[in-house]
Amino acid sequence: MTIIPVCCSRDEEPESTSDLTFTVSPQVFQPVRTFQIALGDLDGDGDIDAAFSNMGDNHSTVWMNDGNGHFTDSGQELTAWGHGAGLGDLNGDGDPDLFMTCASYSHNSKIYFNDGTGTFTDSGQDLGDSLWSGNGVALVDVNNDNHPDAHVIYYEQPDKIYLNDGHGNFTDSELIIPEKATFGFLDSDSTVDIFVKEHSKGYKTMLNDGHGHFSDCWQMDDNHVVNGSVGLCDLDGDGDEDAFICNGDQSGMFPSKVLLNNGSGHFSDSGQELGSTIGGKVGFGDFDGDQDMDVFVSNFGIPNKVWINDGNGYFSDSGLILNGDGSNNTTHAAIADLDNDGDPDVFIANFAEGKNQVLFNETE
Repeated sequence: MTIIPVCCSRDEEPESTSDLTFTVSPQVFQPVRTFQIALGDLDGDGDIDAAFSNMGDNHSTVWMNDGNGHFTDSGQELTAWGHGAGLGDLNGDGDPDLFMTCASYSHNSKIYFNDGTGTFTDSGQDLGDSLWSGNGVALVDVNNDNHPDAHVIYYEQPDKIYLNDGHGNFTDSELIIPEKATFGFLDSDSTVDIFVKEHSKGYKTMLNDGHGHFSDCWQMDDNHVVNGSVGLCDLDGDGDEDAFICNGDQSGMFPSKVLLNNGSGHFSDSGQELGSTIGGKVGFGDFDGDQDMDVFVSNFGIPNKVWINDGNGYFSDSGLILNGDGSNNTTHAAIADLDNDGDPDVFIANFAEGKNQVLFNETE
């Protein structure tokens, strides 16, 4: 497969400790205003396929991987105005199904069932959210019944938790959770907890009692909290999930933070200030093959960045500035081994007039 160099450059004075190499796939995708790309083995052939959640009048689409990181449009036309996308086994038949939110004030969120070959059928469920703008979804088992539930983030409306009955039928839990909540395993039990960003206030955690009820645990003040995502992952190798936090939008750009978890849902500031972001989204992968989680930060309007972990949760700038197709309109970056060579690659969703792009990790 022909590979050409990725559009990247070096900072004038990078604090680089790594020789990361990414190359861009020659495959050219047409601009379809993709907000998010969900990755998973949709047809059961052992490689990673993709679902594009496309905005506007563009239908969302399903793309099949040939095993080498080249993708073919399956021809399926899913909902228009797609925004958030999550893959998980929603109906208990062993293959990944698709939950997709719509940001149009006219379209319901969609639940699609996979027949095992990567062909999706609309379940026909109506969650009653057509008048809200569904900006995102996370599939998490909130009530510890071994079925993935759905946390849907709405624009200027309260977030909702929809509980799954195990057959892919969802009902509103009527749980009240804070906006800008991120689910993860923050203490020593096996239930998902919540990490919350409170705009202009700070952060807090809420622990799950095992039945989907949450209580406050810890908080920290920070008046620089604005838009930007929280990524939860074990960054310092101690077995619990830490937080990589982006804070930046058109109202202000602030350095990203790393908060380290003591294992009980209490976090301490590592003191790191890791570059400014706009609408930053966090993705994790061991890009340099040293057995710890590095960070890919996608940005809207400024270049994407890669941060290299020293294994203890402290990060250095890789020096790479990944401009994607040059439009700098990245909304999400999905990370998985796309070409079956054993290391994590990146599938960039470019919004507006940008084109989606596959970046292959060629680091030795």
